[in-house]
Amino acid sequence: MAIDLSGKTALITGAAGALGRAYALALAARGAAIVVNDLGGDTRGDGASSDLADKVVREIREAGGKAISNADSVATKAGGEAITQAALDAFGSIDIVVNNAGNQRNARFEDLSEEDIESVLAVHLKGAFYVTQPAYRFMKKNGYGRIILTSSQSGIFGNPYRANYGAAKTAMLGLMNVIAQEAPKGVKVNTIFPNALGGRMGAPSGVRVDADFMAEGAKRFVSLAQILDPNYVASLVVYLASEQCQATQMMYSVLGGRYGRVFTGVSKGWLAEKGQIPTPELIFDHLSQINDTAAYDEISSGLGEMDSVIAQIKQREPQ
Repeated sequence: MAIDLSGKTALITGAAGALGRAYALALAARGAAIVVNDLGGDTRGDGASSDLADKVVREIREAGGKAISNADSVATKAGGEAITQAALDAFGSIDIVVNNAGNQRNARFEDLSEEDIESVLAVHLKGAFYVTQPAYRFMKKNGYGRIILTSSQSGIFGNPYRANYGAAKTAMLGLMNVIAQEAPKGVKVNTIFPNALGGRMGAPSGVRVDADFMAEGAKRFVSLAQILDPNYVASLVVYLASEQCQATQMMYSVLGGRYGRVFTGVSKGWLAEKGQIPTPELIFDHLSQINDTAAYDEISSGLGEMDSVIAQIKQREPQ
């Protein structure tokens, strides 16, 4: 069945950059009305201009679609509410939220300033809260919605010089897990790990890192350059934004044309004897079993991990 987003309204933050623009154009091509939110600043989040967002809006309208631009900041509660209200005022609904806005202030962990930390957390983490909260309230009342959060390999897998960015992006997993478990059945919440070339997030402005590390990263990007087109990610976003998507609390990585599911799990590990608090030495003796991931439980909630341990305990008890 062809994906048709006619009658839906999509709010996309950071929608004037490479990935955000690709999402906006792809969703609009499927019939969605688009709120193109973007401050128009540089990779560090400095500066502001509506020119880039306005340009994307013109592209959408010239292709026969519906779109408005918005330059409110995701980093404040007032900004998040204003972005959502802009969607409601212009199109009467909000059905899709793509949290894509971002900034970078890269440096060694020990060199990160308070401003470096606060600025990145404000845009990525607080921004996801401030934009999604008011939109989610509308979705919950309406009984329908699609929320897409953006994490990063720099978070869950880690990349040097990005402790602030990695921490903020890993937080998206916890945010997704909780919203997905609280949300009504018609509201789906998923997370993407996008990789693409182009746009302001790839610019070197403000980056304080070793040249050798940057060179190694550049080599890998060059080898994948032809398949790091933002439209690879946009295709996944269109699916996750659609009624056809019934998945929730899922994580997907897109890298070099490879689409893969990211998941969390806990090894079966070692179960201490009943009634025995093990010594540190006993834990050391069982580390190979604790660390063995050949057998594991995929975990989707805190209660789920409890259930997995209870099942192990029951297996140990005599029948």
